[in-house]
Amino acid sequence: MTANPYIPKTLRLLLPTALMLAGLWACREEFARKIPETEYTDSIDVAFGTPRVLYIIADGARGKSVQQADLPVINSLLPNSIYSWESLSDEETGSQNGTNWADMLTGVQKAKHGIQGDNFANADLEDFPLLFERIQAANPESDVRVYTPSPLFFEQLTAGAKERELLDGDAAVKDAAISALEVDTITMVTLHFTGIDQAGSQYGYDLSVPQYRDALVAFDGYVGKVLDAVKSRPNYSQENWLVVITSSKGGEYPIPDEENDNTIFSNPEVNTFTIFHSLRYQTRVISKPFLGIRFQGDFVRFRQQLRGEVTAGDNDIYNLDNEAFTIELKVKKNPGPNNNYRYNYPALLNKRERWTWDFVGWTIFLEEDFWMFNARGLGNNVGQTRGGTLANATWNSIAVVGVVRDNERFVRTYTNGQFNNEVNITNYGSITNNFPLMLGGQADNGQADCYISDVRFWKVALPDDVISQYSCEIGVPEDHPYYDFLAGLWPVVGSEGNKIDDMGPLGSHMTLGGADITRQYQSDFVCAPSSADLGALVPRNVDIPAQIISWLKIPRLESWQLDGRVWLDR
Repeated sequence: MTANPYIPKTLRLLLPTALMLAGLWACREEFARKIPETEYTDSIDVAFGTPRVLYIIADGARGKSVQQADLPVINSLLPNSIYSWESLSDEETGSQNGTNWADMLTGVQKAKHGIQGDNFANADLEDFPLLFERIQAANPESDVRVYTPSPLFFEQLTAGAKERELLDGDAAVKDAAISALEVDTITMVTLHFTGIDQAGSQYGYDLSVPQYRDALVAFDGYVGKVLDAVKSRPNYSQENWLVVITSSKGGEYPIPDEENDNTIFSNPEVNTFTIFHSLRYQTRVISKPFLGIRFQGDFVRFRQQLRGEVTAGDNDIYNLDNEAFTIELKVKKNPGPNNNYRYNYPALLNKRERWTWDFVGWTIFLEEDFWMFNARGLGNNVGQTRGGTLANATWNSIAVVGVVRDNERFVRTYTNGQFNNEVNITNYGSITNNFPLMLGGQADNGQADCYISDVRFWKVALPDDVISQYSCEIGVPEDHPYYDFLAGLWPVVGSEGNKIDDMGPLGSHMTLGGADITRQYQSDFVCAPSSADLGALVPRNVDIPAQIISWLKIPRLESWQLDGRVWLDR
């Protein structure tokens, strides 16, 4: 097969950000790494005083709003802090605080501590006790104190403190802390403020709301008074203080479309801020991680029975017999029939008369929150290979690779460049039929609501490293190592009328039909990391107990099953 004269046009359509692709691969390598399961230590001079902790929790303080408010006291801490305006609370909690408080005081997530929202009925604080109890168990002489204006917080989450008080408002919490800091033997003081959340729930969680701004300013003033009390301690210069200032959650407020990246970072309810301050720390800012390249343009919305069929060229090219092959495409799901992102078997790409197991051919389809490859051969053998879970409301890359090894045939699946599964399909027999390659809906099974783009068909089994490197790129660059094996390339984006042009060497153009054709402008990331992966890249509520335990030099035991990590200033 010779070089493709249509590819330069494809590159103009699909690769406006080609210079960024090497950076994408490097960043994806970072996303694939997991935080090592190891003990973390702080860069603290062990000879420098007795460790002490001031722990300040503010409900409802959105990280973005705190950053933009330019609060003088909080800003004064940043030169000696590990901090982030993009830290995260529990993704599913919403407006309730209980789960987040428990994360912040146990160091484990709700799957372990059992607290769902503000419902403490299934709480397991015996197997996963509060931070205060762990400190007292490690050092019975510890003086740990907690002050809050929340009855729920006071009743459920203050066990183990030497002194705990339910007070009338944030000002009283500030005053109680100042008094506690006069005690020479104090170990840790925890302050819980609710005024910001009360203002946000009533008026709106955004700096543009005067009442919310006033609540942030008042909170900053309270923090200043408490810090003054710390610095006024007679032995302050010989003490070793860690100051933790954070929000338990953000709050709901509309964000501009241009700022919405459809990841967890565009959810204002989970946007918190976290500051770990110590005179021992150097400055470390933890920003929102790189999310990938935006895929922009006018995309066909595949819903109901809208489909594209190859009406030009030779459809036999897309039969999957005993030859190697690779099929790649990108899909972005919209909410389905149950107003979520789960689906029951709608086809994305297929070549068979009808999409049921009874017909010879193959289908790539959605199932629940993942995707599958199904095939049936002339020998009446049928089976399927599971792909990976697809992120919601953003572009995912799907790949199916047919491999021939020792005269046996295998199908391998990949999602966003990562290998999923392999199945031996030797006994399927020939998967040949006379029907056209079809993109989008079939009448037999469920209907999708999604965008499909950048469909590629290769007459070669792309190796794992090539899949990993190129699957999240847009289009096919001329220096692709298997460029000459490309048999079909349908960008879909930028198409007009009822045509989808094949920009590959064979000109197998598609015709759209079966339902009304609509195109919508989209600008979302390709292969954005999952919420779980993203959560490991910025501080979370559940990290704070681990940070405090490390600071207080309490040995962290495996039996505690802590979910959090310690953040270092380097």
